[in-house]
Amino acid sequence: MYFDTLNSDEQISYLIKPIIEVLQEAGGQLDRSEIRDRIGEKDERIAEFEQKLYTSGKTGNQYKKFDFKFNFAIKELSYLGIISYVKYNPKITLTQKGAGIILDSFDAAVEVHDKAKEYWTEQAVKNKSKNPAHENPAAEDEEEVSTEDGIVDDFKVRLQSAIASMSPAKFEQFSRALLTKMGVQFTNKGIQISNDGGIDGYGYHVDEEDFRTTRVVIQCKRYNTNPVSEPEINQFLGAMNKFQADYGVFITNSRFTNKAREAAREGTPITLIDGNDLIRLVIKYELFITPVTTYVLDDFYLDD
Repeated sequence: MYFDTLNSDEQISYLIKPIIEVLQEAGGQLDRSEIRDRIGEKDERIAEFEQKLYTSGKTGNQYKKFDFKFNFAIKELSYLGIISYVKYNPKITLTQKGAGIILDSFDAAVEVHDKAKEYWTEQAVKNKSKNPAHENPAAEDEEEVSTEDGIVDDFKVRLQSAIASMSPAKFEQFSRALLTKMGVQFTNKGIQISNDGGIDGYGYHVDEEDFRTTRVVIQCKRYNTNPVSEPEINQFLGAMNKFQADYGVFITNSRFTNKAREAAREGTPITLIDGNDLIRLVIKYELFITPVTTYVLDDFYLDD
């Protein structure tokens, strides 16, 4: 994987420019999850890095190196006044300074990452005064660093790993359960046509607001390394036409290539649900999970 050929500084620098770019395109404000999705859609190297799970040599636990690098990039952009955000609020806002950046001539490593080293030096001094054993946070192992979203990130990693460990049959069952929560009513025909022409389920969706019923077909692909490619989308389009579906839903725990996304926008509508979408939907519909309330201390308790 390309990102594995980069050192830590290069990985952080690589993410900075796309973050600014998608915020500029969106008018200046996006949620963190939206930024992650959009920079992945722009660059398949980032998309691959975002999906990859690493295993800690110390604990044996899995973690996402991307989470660590992305959070560092966000902090550095904030330190330099290019973006702003409120602690524990997912919204990231582009400042006037950030909106005025000309990306064609912008060197993220020089203009952001190198300048932000002053910030990390200040943090190291501050942390060392509180805890002499604590060094520069930028030098710590990523699987040990606690971020503001650390608890949620850890849960998402465990959920991603659990989904990746499902058998293809269980992943299909899981996908049906999720779409049932979303209002799709599957029929016996869906069971009978499973694995026929790229279709894993057939059902109906009733829109309660306008009393409209639409025919829906689904395709499920549990991939742990490969993305879903354009030929698979084209095959699914043919199967949709065969069953006269109004629209289709293609679900994967992996990701879609850019060519696959383009193919899905042509012809009969296809809703694409990738690994990140799955995690958000599982949380939204509380599918086979139990929500737990927790609390964090405000800065009032942490400041001297």
